[in-house]
Amino acid sequence: MRRSAALFWSGALALTIGCGDDGSPSTTTDNASAGSTSVATPLTSGSTAATPAPSTETGGGTTTTSPGPHTDGVDSSGGSDSSTGGETQECRGTFPRQWINGTACGEPQIQVHYYDEDTVILRQSLCTSFEGPFMFLLFGEDQVLLEDTGDGNIPIADEVYGVIDDWLAANGRDSIELLVVNSHAHGDHLQGNGLFDGQPSTTVISPNVGALSSYFGIGTWPDDIVSHDLGGRVVDVIPIPGHQTSHIALFDHGSGLLLTGDTLYPGRLYIADFPEYVESIERMVAHTETEEVCHVLGTHIEMTQTAGQDYPFGADAHPDERELALHREHLVELRDAVVAMGGEPSYEAHDDFIIFPLQ
Repeated sequence: MRRSAALFWSGALALTIGCGDDGSPSTTTDNASAGSTSVATPLTSGSTAATPAPSTETGGGTTTTSPGPHTDGVDSSGGSDSSTGGETQECRGTFPRQWINGTACGEPQIQVHYYDEDTVILRQSLCTSFEGPFMFLLFGEDQVLLEDTGDGNIPIADEVYGVIDDWLAANGRDSIELLVVNSHAHGDHLQGNGLFDGQPSTTVISPNVGALSSYFGIGTWPDDIVSHDLGGRVVDVIPIPGHQTSHIALFDHGSGLLLTGDTLYPGRLYIADFPEYVESIERMVAHTETEEVCHVLGTHIEMTQTAGQDYPFGADAHPDERELALHREHLVELRDAVVAMGGEPSYEAHDDFIIFPLQ
């Protein structure tokens, strides 16, 4: 729901198109080279444990929440999506009752949550970066896709390969290919990329239009939407520039999750190129019109549980944080709002997100 019709940003915080996701100076890699591939020694399992029972474990540098039936330790936040227009599907995954949120900086650097047995959500601690970005692992039979590698200074590669080892052991497998892709090229989503370069059975796709188009077979950027099969799990790759030139969304047919990066999440939606952004939102709405959408998941949380209220820019603690999941109805709400602005983009606060043009 829209919180206020048209609130205009007064310029108290100077932001430029070259800024990062929250307006902070950020390294981008639009001109980076194409992704490298290493297929030397395959990954091998370092564990013989079966899929863990539902529990929450804290130790080392991570917190792990395991999959299983809905328990006091895990909140489904699920049910069927009441999306507008698109098909709905039962949400089989779960979310934790609370993400690490920077309110107690003895918290682990990375929270690892098993949304389901083949889908893992990771969150970087706000104590290591006020961005607190989320990352996603999608397991197929042939490949596991990692979207984003965080804002640096965390052992993201060790954690990801550890999760892969556990999955291999639970599934009686010896190896699987890891595909690393970024939602977009802002620094708080790719600082860990270098930790995966040259690793066995790992392909890292550079987050630029050329590399993404080459790997996934996107003929005309950004109009073409292509499908990539991880092995029994098909993911649609949707170009969505506007926040950043090489931004993509991923729609996972297996789980019904639409991963929208920084284009839509519960927070401040920084828009660098408004016409491109509007087209990208329309592209996602049109593509999901006949798809079974369960949740829409972005890569940050910046909203509190109070409708329309966000945390101050740069806040490194998020007490009373809103849940991560949005739904397709939010995507439609966003589409309607930005289309209604015509050629005059403006700051506009809604209950669950804030439209924040940088122009």
